Amino acid sequence: MSDTVVSAFEAMGTVNPAFAAAALPVGLFLLVLILGQDSGPGLSKDFPLQFRVMAQLRTPILMFIVVPLSYAKWLYTSVREHLRRARAGPPSYAGHDERVAKVVADIKLWNAEGRKNRMRTARPNWASMSTKLSSNKGTANKINTAHLNHILDVDEEAMTITCEPMVTMGMITEYLLPKDLALVVQVEMESITIGGISMGFGMETNSHRTGLFQETVVAYEICTPDADILKVTEESDPELFRALPWSHGSLGFLMSVTVRMQRIKPFVRITYVPTYSTKDLASKMETLATQENSPSFLEATIYTRDKAVIQCAEFCDAPATAEEKRRYNGINWWWKPFYYKWVETFIEKGESWEIVPTKHFYHRFTRSIFWEIEDMIPFSNHPIYRLFWGWMGAPEVSLLKLFQGPVIRKASVYAHVVQESIMPIRHLGEGVERFDDWYGVYPLLVFPIRVYDRGDLSGFLKPEKKNLLPGKNYGIWVDLGAYGAPRRVKQGKNWDAKYNIREMEHWTREKGGWQATYTDVFATRKEFRAMFNHELYDKQRRRLGCLDAFPEVYDKIKPESGIVDLAEEEARDARS
Repeated sequence: MSDTVVSAFEAMGTVNPAFAAAALPVGLFLLVLILGQDSGPGLSKDFPLQFRVMAQLRTPILMFIVVPLSYAKWLYTSVREHLRRARAGPPSYAGHDERVAKVVADIKLWNAEGRKNRMRTARPNWASMSTKLSSNKGTANKINTAHLNHILDVDEEAMTITCEPMVTMGMITEYLLPKDLALVVQVEMESITIGGISMGFGMETNSHRTGLFQETVVAYEICTPDADILKVTEESDPELFRALPWSHGSLGFLMSVTVRMQRIKPFVRITYVPTYSTKDLASKMETLATQENSPSFLEATIYTRDKAVIQCAEFCDAPATAEEKRRYNGINWWWKPFYYKWVETFIEKGESWEIVPTKHFYHRFTRSIFWEIEDMIPFSNHPIYRLFWGWMGAPEVSLLKLFQGPVIRKASVYAHVVQESIMPIRHLGEGVERFDDWYGVYPLLVFPIRVYDRGDLSGFLKPEKKNLLPGKNYGIWVDLGAYGAPRRVKQGKNWDAKYNIREMEHWTREKGGWQATYTDVFATRKEFRAMFNHELYDKQRRRLGCLDAFPEVYDKIKPESGIVDLAEEEARDARS
């Protein structure tokens, strides 16, 4: 061995251990930084420098900070719930009245001080599932409801579960699934709260049979602006009962909600049906969603303008035959490919089926935040990442927002789309083509939904008669969702968020549909009221004394100041 090589090894042996310990994470950070760079032309230089720099750094920040924090948050919640169960036993109303009394006391104080500012919950906007970041609660009287996070009752005779509003979907599945129980509409994302989907909206892939989450609610317990506690059922107060969904807490604070459960089996059999044209997809989805013996679960994932995979699922028993055991797939284990990537393989493989655990099925998109994670951590579906990092799960949506600032939030609106149009199912084919023009984002989510016509009691969603099924008091709509960086942004070009989102809103209104209110709504107040029926809602606002107590829905869901300029459109509305 040469003297030079020997000297090199001797030098390595004298490296300061502290230097080596510091060099390793720095090297790893730089490696992740390099691997996380986009392969395309990069962001347009019209974006603010701060946004472009953060876009370059997003992958290591997410991997080394946000993902571990998200895991720690999940772990804390899980441990808290297990300790709570061990200490208090099964779900119980014990302590509920005391927790409600704190809210009542705060509202009474607000009344005593002259109802000076409208009330909002103290929960910051970044902690919610909406796209908004900065708070529009600055001058509001903030009421703390974070302590309302208990499962109160599981009634296996009435097949209902009663929860306080901050209970999450993950907490519910953890408790119910071992008992072979689940919500009738078990919403996908684990961190979504039952209060959010009760007073907002929620759906799942069985919504073509059951309707939106609101159709499974049996009773609401709310606190009014006068600090009165009301238990609202369809029998006791049909108008308020139908006005509460989509009201976003602008008719009262939710104290608890009782919803329907169902008996389930521990496994689900999923059939994958590829389609190779928009026309074929639209035709098959409409047939499957409207037929009498429709699948228990039905959805589609669209991968290009022409190619998609329909997924039909039914509950089933454990695999018994050799063929069933061969087709068993634990799709949500951390080392497995993301579910949407796995589904994509059936475009080439053709129609097939498999059996998966029910819990995996219910939370099949949680690990990948549907398909958003690969825009943030491009190599997140690589086997090495999944094996060594995937066990911590996906970054929490709320924490993703927490690490934004106002500049990044505003710029992200023009670099990233989160939009959903709920359209009559017969317009799905046209909707896919228009989404391709407006956004150029793939995959696209397709969830069919049953929407009921209850006349004057229809609430926020009042379907047009022409969109109902013949002889039925309901029709089938479809939620078409786009999440990701628009095509033009990936090409290094500018994308006009205001123009394209407003075009989608106009088209959706024209077709008799609705926009998802957790997204960035660029409609004016007049346009928003034209899309959603406010008659029953306005009546209840006046009746309960909410006008000076809570902002109306539009003021709660519109983007923060500075995100979009609608002055010209609002002036036009004022003149008309």
